[in-house]
Amino acid sequence: MRRLTLLAILALGLAPGTWVRTDVTDNYDAPITFTEIETREGISGPLRFTGAWEITTSNSHFGGYSALVQLANGNLYAGSDRGRVMEFQLRDGHPVAEGARLDYLPGSRSIDRDLADLESFTRDPESGTLWAGYEHGNVIERIAANGAIKRVKPPEMTEWSLNSGPETMVRLSDGRFLVLGEAPEKRGLEDRPALLFDGDPVEGAKSIAFRFDSTPKFSPVDAVQLPDGDVMILMRRVQYHFPAEFDAQLVRADPSKIVEGEVWTGDVLQTLRGRTYGENFEGIEFVADANDPEAGSLYLIADDNLSAFQRTILLRFAWPPDDPGEDAGRPNVSDKGEAKDATEEPASDAGK
Repeated sequence: MRRLTLLAILALGLAPGTWVRTDVTDNYDAPITFTEIETREGISGPLRFTGAWEITTSNSHFGGYSALVQLANGNLYAGSDRGRVMEFQLRDGHPVAEGARLDYLPGSRSIDRDLADLESFTRDPESGTLWAGYEHGNVIERIAANGAIKRVKPPEMTEWSLNSGPETMVRLSDGRFLVLGEAPEKRGLEDRPALLFDGDPVEGAKSIAFRFDSTPKFSPVDAVQLPDGDVMILMRRVQYHFPAEFDAQLVRADPSKIVEGEVWTGDVLQTLRGRTYGENFEGIEFVADANDPEAGSLYLIADDNLSAFQRTILLRFAWPPDDPGEDAGRPNVSDKGEAKDATEEPASDAGK
């Protein structure tokens, strides 16, 4: 019973959106610091790992980042589950603390309970319009370039979990919106609910429903469209030990293969685990090369859950992937897409 109680406490404390957290200090002026991480252990797959940084500050706005998007000025814009944002520039692909900004997301100063768990960002590069997904109330919010805000609770998401809803949302290049639920709607299901809207869901666009192939262990937490049209989906596994442990996968899937009422699948491309990179990665964005729009970098950001046991880490991978030859360095895929390193023991399951 004591062990079950501990697991329940850990689950509640780490579950995104379970609590509306309050600041423990009132420091809104402290700058942020990017500290490069040299360790490369714990990452496998064909994507070339080109950088890692731990982000730290005592600023009260900081922490809990679970959404990541690039702005028109080239800066990265991270959103937290408390309705806060962090904006910083990239210089030659490296994050720069100079000029970085920590603040509230527009419209979030009077945030209500249904909007206390921002989990996804997506953006129209032409208009500058930003969309945010809130998983607690299954809400999609649109923030226009002029600051106008409009919100909707799509009726198609009514039965989705109230604590694991639209964790993943991508505006595709053709204007359609892909939305994936983090958790199944009820016990006994493994794959995740998913919708493909034929336009802006805030304007009542029509959608088709399908399922996203997953496992009970790994859940989709963010995604981004690649230059070739495929979608890179960030997957996460939580193991409720003390402290909690996390593993991540990058799954590549083709949205042209989505069929109404059927199961959409992808291939595991990369895995992250271990002491250094076993963090709660929840945000992903693609930044194109200025001289080659088909190439660039994938950036991942970790949500520290405002926990002393977790860190805010930014990772960078080169795109497209290197050709390692005859599957050299590629993950071993088994169990419906769960990747396992041949050199590492698989982590134990939650609750075991």
